[in-house]
This record gives sequence, structure tokens and C-alpha cells, in this order.
Amino acid sequence: MRTKAGVLFNFAICGGVILCLLNGCVRLERGYPEKRYFVIDVSRGGEVCPAVADGTLKIGTFPVSPQYEGRGFVYYKGGSMYDSDFYNEFFISPGAMLTEEVRQWVAASGLFRHVADLSGSREPTYFLGGRITALYGDYSKASAPKAVLEAEFLLSRDVSVGTDKLLQNRYRREVLLDGSTPRALVAGWNEALREILTDLEKDLRDRLKSDRGSDLRHGNEVPVSLTSSRVDNTLIDKQT
Repeated sequence: MRTKAGVLFNFAICGGVILCLLNGCVRLERGYPEKRYFVIDVSRGGEVCPAVADGTLKIGTFPVSPQYEGRGFVYYKGGSMYDSDFYNEFFISPGAMLTEEVRQWVAASGLFRHVADLSGSREPTYFLGGRITALYGDYSKASAPKAVLEAEFLLSRDVSVGTDKLLQNRYRREVLLDGSTPRALVAGWNEALREILTDLEKDLRDRLKSDRGSDLRHGNEVPVSLTSSRVDNTLIDKQT
């Protein structure tokens, strides 16, 4: 038979547990990682050279391959294994973000007299389009994580149908990271994009100079188009 003292003891224990819960002694809610948002952001340094092309360049959108077009970071783990990160994302869609970075870089280069996006009203002379074919973090080797970025660019004179190709190149960068954090991955993507746009600017400048020289020699004759593939797989070691 339960004694009066035992009953009172049980009531005391229950009351203590309830008071502890009310005062926050025990936290029942589950903690979740905080979502973080990042942007890829590069700036062109150096001098602005005189314009090589007198016309207007219209820049199209740069769609991202379906496996990388989401805002969540994509990680390659080896073999056929990929992961998507729900808690670390781009602030806006990667296609829109990279399109704006390309537009700002080309405009700052001074290659063209005018640079406009698809909504611009100025009649274009040239068109620059392309797509992003790879955008992920490569963690297949834990000791050497890399940021991977690959893009294709097409410069043409016939804006309406995209024919009369002057240049068609593919660029790829794999940048070794300082660590395995999302912040280190974004820094690697920034470096990769900066290297790609630097090479693109050089190739555009060389092609436009060649195109202008051809016009002068042949009385505005349309030059033979140049199509090439330029892929640089050199690793940029940031662990210095």
C-alpha cells in the first residue's frame, strides 16, 4: 500500500518536472542549421582599352545545365554520386547571376562601343550568348576539394538567327580550395569565373581585331567564321 509520504513525494517530483519545463530547463525543440545565401561576384581590374568594335553588342541570357540550375549548391562525391545542399544556396538563380557578371565584365572591358542586354532598344551589331555547362564543388578527394566552372560562349554578327559565328569557345576552370566550407567554394568559383572572363576578353579582342582587318582588306566582306574549343584544365592552387 502506498503511504501518504510516498504520494506526496511523487507529486513533488511531477511538480518539479513541470516547473523545469516551463522555465526552459529542458529544450524539446530540435535545432536546424541556419540557411546561408551567397553570390558569385567578380570585378574587372586594369585599364580600359579603346573600343575594338564600333557597333553595339547585345548580350543574351546564359542558361545553366539542368543538373546545376537550382539555387542549392551541388557537390560531386565521386563516381555517379552528387549531393544538393539545402542550407547553402545562391541568393538568386545561378543563370541570372552569371549572366549579369558576364555583362558587367564585357561592358567594363571597353571592347564594344555599346553593350546592352536583351531588353535594350539600341539596334545591335553583335550578339554574345552561351551557357553554363558545369557549376559544382568537387569533393571526390577529401584532401583536395575543387570549385568547377565551365562555360560556352558564342559571338556572332547576325543577331536575328545567331549565324555568322565569329567565335565559339568553351572554357573550364578547376580551382583548388582553401578548405571544405561553402565560403571557400564560393571563393573558388569567383576565381574560376575571373580566369574564364579574362581569357574570353582576350579571345574576343583578338577575334574582333582580325574581323576588322578582314573588313578593311576586303571592303566589308564578311569574314570566314572561327569556331574553336579552348579548355583549360590547369588547377589554380589557392593554398599558398
